[in-house]
Amino acid sequence: MKKNYKMDVNRKAVKKKVDDVNNAIADIKSYPTAALIDLRKLPSSLLQKIRKKIRDEGGKVLILKKPVIERVLASNKKLASRVSECDKPVGLILTKSSPYQLHSFFNQNKKRRAAKAGDIAPFDIIVPEGETDLPPGPALSELKTAGINAQIKAGKIIIAKDSVVAKKDETINDLKAKALQKVGVMPFEMSVRYIFGYDGEYVYPSELFLIDETINADLAACMFNAFNLSVNACYPTKENIDILLGEAFRQSMNVAINGSIYSSSAIEQLLTSAVRQGMALESLEKTKL
Repeated sequence: MKKNYKMDVNRKAVKKKVDDVNNAIADIKSYPTAALIDLRKLPSSLLQKIRKKIRDEGGKVLILKKPVIERVLASNKKLASRVSECDKPVGLILTKSSPYQLHSFFNQNKKRRAAKAGDIAPFDIIVPEGETDLPPGPALSELKTAGINAQIKAGKIIIAKDSVVAKKDETINDLKAKALQKVGVMPFEMSVRYIFGYDGEYVYPSELFLIDETINADLAACMFNAFNLSVNACYPTKENIDILLGEAFRQSMNVAINGSIYSSSAIEQLLTSAVRQGMALESLEKTKL
């Protein structure tokens, strides 16, 4: 026969979890933006740097137990469907910035790391031509074995020409990883992995933030093209109305002058044209005489 065990909410550990849940739920309601981040492979130094900057701006970074995070998300109707994201170590960020601004903040605070054996090259990893601080010795043969064009010059090891150590998608072995570390090439970039952002109304998955860096230029080009289209189609908007009115005025002036149509706007130019024509006729008459 099974016994029913009841959780003792007065136990210190249980009480702390309950308090953590309640505090986090209250915090989500008091901050404009909440975001969940993936803590896997996130260097502690980078996490501490991010945490300090967010705190300095009045935000919070909560690293809580899995059951606590799950209960916090489950308490919100719009976040309840994201509870499955807690199957890995995660952190909860509360901030006054928008979800997009927070994503940009993560991109601006990245950290480079050296290659390790077993890493997959994200691109062609090239050791550039130039001097190194390495003295002649065993390092020379290690670099050459890794495919680096290394030579000795003026008592130092130099890279004679750009050398491709690993092609894109190639698995980096221990020998190449050590060679890259010796010459100070750090091909990998570490950053906070965004899972989703929440602004109190909408949940923004990380895929929505995978926007190319040219987005501002693309938007500017779209606005420029739309402006040109509206002007050429003579479709009035608050952005183009001055140009359309100016063009309409110029066209009406041309019609009035070419058609000798008198108006308050055209009379001065018509009289000036008549005077010029009269002077030309007078000069022609004098020539005949």
